[in-house]
Parts: sequence; C-alpha cells; structure tokens
Amino acid sequence: MVRVKIINTQAFKDLVKTGRPSFRVVPVDATWYMPNIPANGKLQFLNEERLPNAAFFDLDEVCLPSSKTPYPHMLADYDTLNRNLNNLGLNRTDKLVFYDKSGIFSSPRAAWNMILAGHKQVFLLDHFKDYKASGAPLDTEEIAFTATDALEASLEYDIIEEEEYDQNYQKQVIEYEELFDLVKSGQLGSKYITFDARATPRFTGEAPEPREGLSSGHIPSSLSLPFNKVLTENGNYKSKQEILDLFKTEFNLDLTKPLEGKEGIIVMCGTGVTAVILRLAIESVAESKIPIRVYDGSWTEWAQRAPSEFIEKV
Repeated sequence: MVRVKIINTQAFKDLVKTGRPSFRVVPVDATWYMPNIPANGKLQFLNEERLPNAAFFDLDEVCLPSSKTPYPHMLADYDTLNRNLNNLGLNRTDKLVFYDKSGIFSSPRAAWNMILAGHKQVFLLDHFKDYKASGAPLDTEEIAFTATDALEASLEYDIIEEEEYDQNYQKQVIEYEELFDLVKSGQLGSKYITFDARATPRFTGEAPEPREGLSSGHIPSSLSLPFNKVLTENGNYKSKQEILDLFKTEFNLDLTKPLEGKEGIIVMCGTGVTAVILRLAIESVAESKIPIRVYDGSWTEWAQRAPSEFIEKV
C-alpha cells in the first residue's frame, strides 16, 4: 500500500530540484481551522504568503456535499472527488507536497485523501513554519498555480477506477454502522485498538466540544491519544524512537511487531481531520503493515447518532 512520505524542509528543497514539466513537484496548501477559530485557510492562501506555485486543497470543498450528509468534510464519493481533482489542476504524475500554516494539523488529512484517490507520490512537509524560518522563498503575489496551468496533454486528473477507489475506502475507512455494531456487541475492544485524537478533557467529557450543542465524551473501549502527543513542542512529528516509546509506555503496544489478536487500529477525532495525524505517525514507525482505519464521521457523527448509553464520560 502506498503511504504518505513525511519530509523535512531540506528534503523538500531537494525534491523541488527534481521537478520536470512532465513530472512536476507541486506544493499543496491544505490549511484548515476549527470552527471556533476566526480564520479562513483559503483566504489566507489567496491573500497571504504561500509556497511558490502552490495549489489549494479545501477540505470543505473536496468532500461529500452537504446535500448528501449533515456532517462536515466527509470523504467525497467517487464522482465528487473526480470533479474536484479536475478543478485543482493536478496530474497523476505530480509529486504532491502537502502543508498547512499551523504546522502539522489539517495537511495529513488532505494528503491521505490523495492516497485514497490512488496518487502514487504524496509527501507531507514537516513543516511550513520550518520552511519559512529557513529563509526559503515564499510567494506573496498573485496566485501562480491555477487549473489552467495543468499540462496541456492532460488537463483532467486521471483518477483511478471507481472499483479501486472503493477498495481503498473499505480498507482504510470505517463507517458509523460497522463501528456501532462492534460497540453494541461488545467486540470493539477485542477486535480493534481505537485511538481518539481529541484533547483529553473533550474525551472525558470535562470540556465542551468546539461545535455548539455537541456532547463531549467518548466511544466505549476507545483510548485517548491527543494528536499533539506524537508531535514535538515545535509542532513537528517526533522521532521514530520517540513515537515507538510513546505507544509502548502508554499503551503497551509494540508497533515494530504485527498486532496480536486484533484486526487493526482505528483512529478518530472530532471530524476525521486530526485522526490522520495519528495514522501517519503509526505508519511512519510500524515495521509491519498494521491495518489502520479512519472513522470518517468521528465524534461529531457518533455524538449525534449513537444512543446515550454508548457515550461515555469519565
């Protein structure tokens, strides 16, 4: 299975040098903010600094439309994804390097979205703040990359077949119905290790959710692992050894070995964004192929659909 490759600023600079007209290196800004933060990633992209020749991946546009789901930025169905990728002006041969202005926050979700779409060369810049601090060039002028800049020979993104996309989705995503059946039958803890990337006070129910009216708490048998625990104080991913030590110390989980007696790992958060920070952390250190599934609807869906007896507060 293709994975997102995490690279630092120097590796990104080296990668840019490999770009060719038919094999471009395209930075992709995927900045997104929580609803309780008064900022707009797309407006920042248009009006403020960005990596040279960057495209913008809007998590609230490259998603299932609101006419099909009441939950925010759910993964797009095949037709919606195909249409949005065409609008981005990307090509299947591009080396895509995702980043976000926060450091490591929303960009992992967007990068993983392209893995689901079958893109072969997907990178994550760790991270924008380091790149900026290095004195490397930034674009503050008119947007340089638009859909019309796509290669003349391939103006439409050559997406994988729908059957392959569906297979990727089924392997890497878990939906509410399947998860609820596991919880209701008491099998979630025996079949999966479930990590929740939200802040611990939201997990325990001691702090409110950022979405007004949404109950806090957690899914029975899930474990609290705030996403910032796999990051340094500067917001970079921790080293491989630090991540391995974290899982071993806090959960007695040795990620260098295959999971014993489990079908895999489930990661979740508020709306499926920061859950992917955990996914990439695990993928980056696991020496065996551990199946990891993202609960796309995450807590926002669960809190609105699950009966109250399946919402725990401790």
